[in-house]
Formats: sequence, structure tokens, C-alpha cells
Amino acid sequence: MDAFKEKILVKAINDKDNVIAPYLAQVDKADAQFITKKLTPFSNLIKSTILTAAFNKPTNYDRNRHILDASAKLASFLPKKLAHMFFCFDDDINVKAKACANYCRQIVIDPKKASFIHVHHRKSVNETWNESISVNGNTEQNYSESKRNSSRVISENSVNTKASNSDTFNTISPLIRDAMSEKDSEFAITEQKTVYTFLSRYIESFNLQPIELNKKIQISGSLKRYADNRWWLRKFRKLITQANEKAAIQLNFVNSKRQVYASNITTKNRISQRLRNDELLSSSFIINEQGQRYSLKDISDLNVSNPKIRKDELICRARGFENLAKDLGHEALFITITCPSKYHQAFSKSGSTNPKWQGLMPDEANEYLNRQWQKTRAEFKRQNITPYGFRVVEPQHDGTPHWHMLFFIEGEKLQTLQAIIRHYALEIDGDEKGAAENRCDFKNIDPAKGSATGYILKYIVKNIDGEGIGEDKFGNDSILVAQRIDAWASCWCIRQFQQIGGASVSIWRELRRLRTKFIDKKDALLEQARFAADNSDWQGYTLAMGGIHTKQKNRPIQLHYDLNINEQTGECLQSYYDGELILKVKGLWFAGKAVVTRHYQWKIEKA
Repeated sequence: MDAFKEKILVKAINDKDNVIAPYLAQVDKADAQFITKKLTPFSNLIKSTILTAAFNKPTNYDRNRHILDASAKLASFLPKKLAHMFFCFDDDINVKAKACANYCRQIVIDPKKASFIHVHHRKSVNETWNESISVNGNTEQNYSESKRNSSRVISENSVNTKASNSDTFNTISPLIRDAMSEKDSEFAITEQKTVYTFLSRYIESFNLQPIELNKKIQISGSLKRYADNRWWLRKFRKLITQANEKAAIQLNFVNSKRQVYASNITTKNRISQRLRNDELLSSSFIINEQGQRYSLKDISDLNVSNPKIRKDELICRARGFENLAKDLGHEALFITITCPSKYHQAFSKSGSTNPKWQGLMPDEANEYLNRQWQKTRAEFKRQNITPYGFRVVEPQHDGTPHWHMLFFIEGEKLQTLQAIIRHYALEIDGDEKGAAENRCDFKNIDPAKGSATGYILKYIVKNIDGEGIGEDKFGNDSILVAQRIDAWASCWCIRQFQQIGGASVSIWRELRRLRTKFIDKKDALLEQARFAADNSDWQGYTLAMGGIHTKQKNRPIQLHYDLNINEQTGECLQSYYDGELILKVKGLWFAGKAVVTRHYQWKIEKA
């Protein structure tokens, strides 16, 4: 771009930017261009925060140094190729996803267009690479040269490697060629492998993990994913959403005094996403062979996608565990586990930055909690301790996750369970100030003083819809808090609720589909489970399924899977990317026979 056009562009940006413009009036032309270039990709709040701090510095050098360091730190949250999309609209992400998918599609269709295949084909996927290098040292190459080099790499690759990778490379992509002979087949397999390796490095240039090949995902399926804009769209949305949230945490926007639990931008984007989803569901319909037609929104409102139904089901299951524990004489224990200080960005009382914070984000904090829980479970298994109950993950004021767990356990094992959990909760930085008092908390629940379900009830409601619990401890309305927590969980891909122990909830939901009783004596157990599920009796259902401690594979009722077949054509439906036959839940398996709960074939149609 020539200097004249660049000046016009900078002026146009600054004229529309009410945040940067007042600051630019205080600096010379060179500094104005520097500030504009560094801060343009960011939101107004980020610009204002960086500029306010920068212009409070004593010298021009310190000011520009602060702008450079702050913008570079935030830019590092996105790959270089996406740095300009830090603060963008969903339409922009769609355009970028389509462009990347189209590029991959062109390489898959005609690999000879990739002039750098010869240089890089011997490197592993995870090696670094320089996309500006070509075969002859130049950055460009004509078509005949690229064709010659592509042919050369294929001939240089040993065909004998096929034998050791036959499980992985036994599918030939129809996008590349139809291999009619053995020689053509070997050629196509080698070509596929080369294209997969190159495109995987292209994926890495966006800080994305390449698709790992295994028995289910083969090269052809990977290439189809790379060439699909929907695959790219999901990846880019996650990258950009998390980058904005990381920036908000880095600048200490997310705390009890400013934007609690999740940043405003992430919350607004999540609300917009939910509105888009509702619009899509309302405009899409399913219809069966009987002519029954419902919108996907109507169906969504009838299952656990509906927050009210999800909340009611979780409370029902927690109450069922509590009733079962009372009958068995088991103790109830409520546990709260938090992360070490290095995972917390801000103090809850003042909202100021925690000097011990090491730049660790909420997803890394949840990974830490998961690792410690895996160690805890392993020790439980060694000592034959099998608690049952629920785990709830929720954010603290600065977005750092902590866990609440409601466990039921035999009284004689209670102290051992507490000792194991405390040991692993304090295994890392357990000697820091306040760790022993705050990192791991136990509350023994006395049935005479209150219900065990009541302890976890407010956490379930707070993390779903917030209805009826008033304000949180920071004085925020519970309905708004629930929206922020939903945005937080979606941004960091955190599972909020998990059942520990007990029978499968999927079988419970299938049983609730049944509308006829089982009169035959040999089906008495199935009828007992059906009746309990139909009457929201989680305790009765658990007993019918063999009790608390029966392994899932040994329970009397299992899910029944069958091929997904198009009834009109008799064709077995295959997975979109990998072409595998699709097994779908069709009902239940009991006493050597299938009990069908899904009788109709449905297809989706647009309004």
C-alpha cells in the first residue's frame, strides 16, 4: 500500500474512533501512526485502558513502550494470521472460515498447486516451518515447476511405508483421484499423506491442533474436515472468544468490582449466540413418516436443553441420592475445592490485581482441578472408597473455577475420604498463606438441621437460570449472574454438572419415553425401573438398576443401539466425514431382547 493510501486509511479510522482521537492530538505524526496501528484491532474499553495508563507515564519512551508491550501481550492471545480479528463480528469470522476451507479444498483437489510440498514433506506435522521458502529459494514458483516438484516428492516417498500404516491410510479420498490399479492406489495414498501433512502444518499456523489420525478418523476424513468451513468456523469462534476473554482477564476487567465472572463482551456474544440458535431452531422443523411436524425449538423446550427441565432433573437426582443414603445409613458431606493463588487474577474484596497470579487462565485452572481429581479417584479405588453424588463447577468472581461436591459415603470411610481429598487439594502450593483454611472446605451435613440437597440446590439454580435466589454475595441479580456464568462455561468449554456414581441418566431418559406397562413377570425389573423413571423416583430407579455400586456393564438394563437406516431406500446412513456406519440409540436392551423406544424416522426441513 503506498503512503498516500495509508494516510487516508489511518485518517478514516481515527475520525471514527472517539477513543484514540483525543490522545492522537497530543502526539506527533509518527507516534499517531504507531498508536493507531497497535490499538486498532481492540475494543474501545481495551484501547481506553491501555491509553490511560500509557499517557500517565513520565516520558514519551515509557508511553510508547507501554503501548507496545500491552498490545503485544494481548495480540499473543491470537495467532498472527488472526490478530486483526481480535474484536470482530461473527460475519467476519464466517468469511475467514470460508476462505480457509476453500484454500484447503483447492489443495485437496489439486495438490500440485502447493509449490512447497517438496521442501517440507519429510518434516513431521508438529515441526516448525517457514511458508515463505520454496524449492529453488524463491518465494514464488510457476505451475510447471510446482507440478514437477509435486511429482518428485511422490516418487521419492517410499511406498513401503504403506505397510506399517495400513490401518491409518487404507481409505482413499475421492476428492484426489479414483485409483483403479494397485499402482494408482499407492500413488493416491502417498499423495494423500503428503497433502495431509502440509495442511496439518497450515492448521498449526493458526495455533490449532491438527486432527490426530486413528482407527476412526483416517486421512480422507481429516481432509474433508479441513475443507469444511463449519469445522473452521467452530475453531475460529472458540479462538477469538477466548482471546477476548483472556484480554479482559489480563487487564483485570473481570472481578467483583467491574465485570463479575465473565467480561461484558463475552456475555453479550453468548446472548447473541443463543438468540441465533433460537432463531435457527424456530425456523427448522422435523417431520416423520406419519406426517407429524414440530419445530426444533418445540422439541428443545421439552428436553434438558430447557433450563427449567434441566434444573428439575438435577434436583430430582440429588434428592434421590439423598433418600437412598438415608435408607442405607450413609453420611452426607459437602466439599468445596479452590485453586492455588497463582491461578487467581484479582482479590475479591478490592478487585485489585493479585501479585502471585502467573497469567494462568480459567481453562488451565480447571485442568489443574481435573488432574488433582484424577489422582484422588485413583486413591479412592486403591482404598475401596466409592462415594456417590454430584459435582458442580462454577466461577469465582474473577472467572477462576472452583468445585462444589455433594458426596454420600459410609460413615466409617468418611475420615479417610476427607484425608485423601485434602491431601491432593493441597499437594501443590499447600504451604502458601491461607491454603489450609481456604483451599479445601468440608461441611458434614446433619439431617436434623437441613437437607443435603438444599446445600447444592442454590449452586444448581445459580448456574442454570438463577430463578428465585435473589442476589449473589456481591449484590448482583441472580438472573444476570446466571447469564454471565453461562457465558463463562461456554467460553472455556467447562462442564458445569457431573454425576458421581449411580446409574446412567441416559437409560432413565429412555425409560421415560415408554408409555406402556410390562405385565409379564419376567419383565418385573424392567417395569420397576420404568415406573420409577416415569414417576421421577431416582431412588427407586437406582435400586432397580442394581443399586449404587454396581458397575455400569453389569446393570440389568442397557442402551440398545442399531444402524441408522433410511426406511424409504433401505440405505445405511454414514457419518459425514469418515463414512462410518452410524449407530443410533433405538431403545433399551433387557434380558436378551430389545425394547424399542424410538419408533419413527425423522427428517429436518427448513421453513
